[in-house]
Amino acid sequence: MFAFERYLPLLDPEKFSDVAFYEELEKIGYRQVLLGGTGASDLAGLAREVKSRTDLTVVLYPAGPDSVTDAADVVILPDVMNSNSHFARPFGSGSIATALNIATKGIDYVPVAYFIMGNSTARWYFDAFLIRQPKLIYAYANYARMLNYPYLALDYEDPDLDISEQVIRMLKRLEGMKLVVSDEFTPFSAVRAAELGTDVVITPSDIYEEARDPLALAADFHRKLLRDA
Repeated sequence: MFAFERYLPLLDPEKFSDVAFYEELEKIGYRQVLLGGTGASDLAGLAREVKSRTDLTVVLYPAGPDSVTDAADVVILPDVMNSNSHFARPFGSGSIATALNIATKGIDYVPVAYFIMGNSTARWYFDAFLIRQPKLIYAYANYARMLNYPYLALDYEDPDLDISEQVIRMLKRLEGMKLVVSDEFTPFSAVRAAELGTDVVITPSDIYEEARDPLALAADFHRKLLRDA
């Protein structure tokens, strides 16, 4: 099973389409990048360019079956556990079509039990209902563990919502699953999330889009979470 690095930046190909940016990430020391998002386009073209000019492992987060490309090294197969949508929920039409496209192309993949925790574009896109009670989140997560999902992801991308230390500690009691937490972290808050037990920290594309110097920010994350870890 593919193993994620301790930190991955999620980058929107529409905002970061210049392969030179990825070449600089490789020089910083990155070995993996995560491409995709709810509105990303031309994932295939960018993935091919990145693979042709760097040795980076390209991890793809597809918005649906049309986003899947064999130019990527591995594809995340996200089941939105708290989605009302017939498209995104487990065994939904989009999930099935995405899985079929991955299988047809023979691409490596990683199943992820994905929970949307806040009010975000992802919540709107996937029609997610929010689960606020920690015990209920634990029950959903335990179900995902029993179905052998190797990764459990909590998406906290909401400026009015902080990650829950209680939830992270509770979920870490579930054996056999790695915990992924996505949020608009700073390098310092990302380190704190890792100290609480988060196995993989992910930051959304917008923190790099809004940064004065995206590469300097990437270097800071790398130094705190990858180089000095």
